[in-house]
Amino acid sequence: MRNVRLVHFYLGVFFAPLILFFAFSGTLQVFKLHETYRETPGSQGDWIAWFGQFHKEQAWIPPRVAPAKAAPPKASQEKRGSLPMKWLVALMGASLVATAFLGLWIAFNYPSRRKGFLVALVAGILIPLALMAL
Repeated sequence: MRNVRLVHFYLGVFFAPLILFFAFSGTLQVFKLHETYRETPGSQGDWIAWFGQFHKEQAWIPPRVAPAKAAPPKASQEKRGSLPMKWLVALMGASLVATAFLGLWIAFNYPSRRKGFLVALVAGILIPLALMAL
């Protein structure tokens, strides 16, 4: 059981930065915030659009440029998902972010594992950043 807890500790700390990123960017996508830049003709997209694109593609592919002329609103735009369900999913994403931060705080408070915590956390940040650059 001790080894299971140790593996859980290090895997949790290592993957926490990715969990935080994907939970946060996924929560923004629930309400289509990553697509709002398309309302501005010629816009390349803001940081939310870039995060949303990375969330979907796992690569820094630029978001599609908004058309030069804004498209007229569709008369019969189909409803996509209920609002209560969207709020439930957004709450789930926010809760995942909160529990990831709480997990990091709890892991940090193990004095005997603090060095391992910092190594795993830094590796959990730097390795994905290096892989993003490929």
